[in-house]
Amino acid sequence: MANDGQQTILCGALMSQGEIRFPPPEFLIGDETATPVPLSPIGQLYTYTTVHPGKAPAYSLAMVDFDHGLRIFGRLLLGEAPPALGSNVRVVPFTLSEGEIDFAFEPVEEDAA
Repeated sequence: MANDGQQTILCGALMSQGEIRFPPPEFLIGDETATPVPLSPIGQLYTYTTVHPGKAPAYSLAMVDFDHGLRIFGRLLLGEAPPALGSNVRVVPFTLSEGEIDFAFEPVEEDAA
Protein backbone atom coordinates (compact mmCIF):
# COMPACT_ATOMS: atom_id res chain seq x y z
CA MET A 1 0.00 0.00 0.00
CA ALA A 2 1.38 3.41 -0.92
CA ASN A 3 1.53 6.31 1.53
CA ASP A 4 2.67 9.66 0.07
CA GLY A 5 4.83 7.83 -2.48
CA GLN A 6 6.32 5.52 0.17
CA GLN A 7 5.44 1.91 0.85
CA THR A 8 3.82 0.93 4.12
CA ILE A 9 2.55 -2.23 5.76
CA LEU A 10 -1.15 -2.72 6.44
CA CYS A 11 -2.15 -4.25 9.79
CA GLY A 12 -5.50 -5.05 11.32
CA ALA A 13 -6.94 -3.47 14.47
CA LEU A 14 -9.24 -5.83 16.38
CA MET A 15 -11.78 -3.43 17.80
CA SER A 16 -13.19 -5.74 20.49
CA GLN A 17 -9.72 -6.54 21.87
CA GLY A 18 -8.11 -3.14 21.35
CA GLU A 19 -5.01 -4.61 19.68
CA ILE A 20 -3.27 -4.34 16.34
CA ARG A 21 -1.97 -7.44 14.55
CA PHE A 22 0.27 -8.24 11.63
CA PRO A 23 -0.59 -9.88 9.41
CA PRO A 24 -4.19 -8.69 9.61
CA PRO A 25 -6.50 -11.52 10.76
CA GLU A 26 -8.11 -13.51 7.94
CA PHE A 27 -10.83 -15.07 10.07
CA LEU A 28 -12.90 -13.35 12.73
CA ILE A 29 -15.28 -14.87 15.28
CA GLY A 30 -18.91 -13.78 15.52
CA ASP A 31 -19.44 -10.08 14.93
CA GLU A 32 -15.80 -9.13 15.62
CA THR A 33 -14.38 -6.58 13.19
CA ALA A 34 -10.87 -5.70 12.07
CA THR A 35 -10.11 -2.21 10.82
CA PRO A 36 -7.17 -1.73 8.40
CA VAL A 37 -4.34 0.26 10.01
CA PRO A 38 -1.34 1.47 7.96
CA LEU A 39 2.00 1.53 9.76
CA SER A 40 4.71 4.11 9.31
CA PRO A 41 6.97 3.21 6.34
CA ILE A 42 9.98 3.53 8.69
CA GLY A 43 10.87 1.06 11.44
CA GLN A 44 13.91 0.31 13.61
CA LEU A 45 16.12 -2.70 12.91
CA TYR A 46 15.86 -5.06 15.89
CA THR A 47 18.07 -7.85 14.52
CA TYR A 48 19.07 -9.55 11.28
CA THR A 49 20.97 -12.51 9.91
CA THR A 50 22.40 -13.48 6.55
CA VAL A 51 21.55 -16.91 5.13
CA HIS A 52 24.14 -18.67 2.92
CA PRO A 53 22.19 -21.47 1.16
CA GLY A 54 24.97 -23.48 -0.49
CA LYS A 55 25.38 -22.53 -4.14
CA ALA A 56 22.45 -20.07 -4.18
CA PRO A 57 23.08 -16.37 -3.50
CA ALA A 58 23.10 -15.25 0.12
CA TYR A 59 20.18 -13.20 1.43
CA SER A 60 19.37 -11.44 4.69
CA LEU A 61 16.32 -11.63 6.97
CA ALA A 62 15.40 -9.10 9.65
CA MET A 63 13.05 -8.33 12.49
CA VAL A 64 11.96 -4.69 12.49
CA ASP A 65 10.12 -2.78 15.23
CA PHE A 66 7.19 -0.56 14.22
CA ASP A 67 4.51 1.53 15.95
CA HIS A 68 2.03 -0.16 18.28
CA GLY A 69 4.68 -2.59 19.57
CA LEU A 70 4.69 -4.63 16.36
CA ARG A 71 7.83 -6.54 15.38
CA ILE A 72 7.71 -7.70 11.75
CA PHE A 73 9.87 -10.32 10.04
CA GLY A 74 10.97 -9.95 6.41
CA ARG A 75 13.78 -9.82 3.90
CA LEU A 76 16.48 -7.18 4.43
CA LEU A 77 18.13 -5.68 1.34
CA LEU A 78 21.71 -4.91 2.27
CA GLY A 79 23.96 -2.28 0.74
CA GLU A 80 27.73 -2.18 0.89
CA ALA A 81 27.96 -1.62 4.66
CA PRO A 82 25.98 -3.65 7.20
CA PRO A 83 23.34 -1.63 9.07
CA ALA A 84 23.61 -0.96 12.80
CA LEU A 85 21.05 -2.52 15.10
CA GLY A 86 18.51 0.14 16.03
CA SER A 87 19.02 2.04 12.77
CA ASN A 88 16.07 3.05 10.61
CA VAL A 89 14.89 0.87 7.74
CA ARG A 90 12.07 1.51 5.28
CA VAL A 91 9.50 -0.75 3.69
CA VAL A 92 10.10 -1.29 -0.05
CA PRO A 93 8.41 -3.50 -2.66
CA PHE A 94 10.19 -6.80 -3.38
CA THR A 95 9.45 -9.32 -6.14
CA LEU A 96 9.62 -12.96 -5.07
CA SER A 97 11.15 -15.59 -7.37
CA GLU A 98 7.60 -16.70 -8.35
CA GLY A 99 6.87 -13.16 -9.56
CA GLU A 100 4.61 -12.17 -6.64
CA ILE A 101 5.06 -8.72 -5.15
CA ASP A 102 5.91 -8.74 -1.44
CA PHE A 103 7.72 -6.33 0.87
CA ALA A 104 11.28 -6.06 2.13
CA PHE A 105 13.26 -3.65 4.28
CA GLU A 106 16.20 -1.49 3.26
CA PRO A 107 18.38 0.79 5.38
CA VAL A 108 17.46 4.49 5.31
CA GLU A 109 20.32 6.34 3.62
CA GLU A 110 20.51 9.09 6.25
CA ASP A 111 21.66 6.47 8.81
CA ALA A 112 24.67 5.54 6.65
CA ALA A 113 26.08 9.07 6.88
